[in-house]
Amino acid sequence: MTWVAWRLQRTELLITAAILALLAALLVPTGIHMANAYHDAGLSSCVGAFKGSACGQQIGDFQVRFEGLSHLTDLFTILPGLIGVLLAAPFIFDLEHGTYRLAWTQSVTRRRWLVGKLAVPIAAGILAAAALIGLMTWWHVPGVHLNGRLDTGIYDSEGTVAIGYTLFALGLALALGAVWRRAAASISVAFVAYFAMRIFVDTWLRDRLVSPLKISWRGEEPHVLSTAKIVSENVFGPAHVKVAGGGPISGHAQLGIPGGPGGGPLVETVYHPASHFWPLQLTETGLFLGLAVLLIGFAAWWTHERTV
Repeated sequence: MTWVAWRLQRTELLITAAILALLAALLVPTGIHMANAYHDAGLSSCVGAFKGSACGQQIGDFQVRFEGLSHLTDLFTILPGLIGVLLAAPFIFDLEHGTYRLAWTQSVTRRRWLVGKLAVPIAAGILAAAALIGLMTWWHVPGVHLNGRLDTGIYDSEGTVAIGYTLFALGLALALGAVWRRAAASISVAFVAYFAMRIFVDTWLRDRLVSPLKISWRGEEPHVLSTAKIVSENVFGPAHVKVAGGGPISGHAQLGIPGGPGGGPLVETVYHPASHFWPLQLTETGLFLGLAVLLIGFAAWWTHERTV
């Protein structure tokens, strides 16, 4: 049964392998080029320097030089969802075309058929996500040294969250496919729902998974914020009157706001420090893995109990 499951999954496995190969073909040469530029510019000596130091111009030039590539790699955060729904396709096709009945009328029980059909895409999804994480983590090394790992484009492709994303998308497609038995519709709706869930988590929920910290400051931005994820900032003028606030604010010293003792306006920043990377990662991964387990379990139960 395992051999049959691998054989029926081979097209999707080959497509997944091709996606990873194309990704590697882009990331390996550009990653080597970026790493060489980082070392040639001596930016390693700027790590830990304040933004107002002489290193500021060099760091800015480096970031502008590779800005286009960084924006391109940010788009690759959709790949876990794409791979997840892709790997669910053979299971749904079996239900849509009724070929599962042939296996069930032979010596293969429903439970054994389900284990074989679900174990292969789950294992393949984990391996593909791990390969994606390895590639992206290596490619992001220079940027991580300068800006930390909490930027959304970096955070979403490092640590462990990509495994949770992949299995969540897989489970969503499997659950929809088990009920609808329509591969195209199930995969399409699952991917859209996955994308919507990712937007919700990225823009709202993630900042609340772990309690953020708060800091008040005047003048030069505290170094701890250089690698932090800014949740919100408020700027206060004389008599503690709020003059700007909401999301992250740049150029505090250039706002032209009179300051109090110490120079410059008072800024209150709510942020996640670099040390929150793993607490956020593990909490978010657990969330998506929990949803994946529920969805995959539902797909297995529905197919076992309700499919004839």
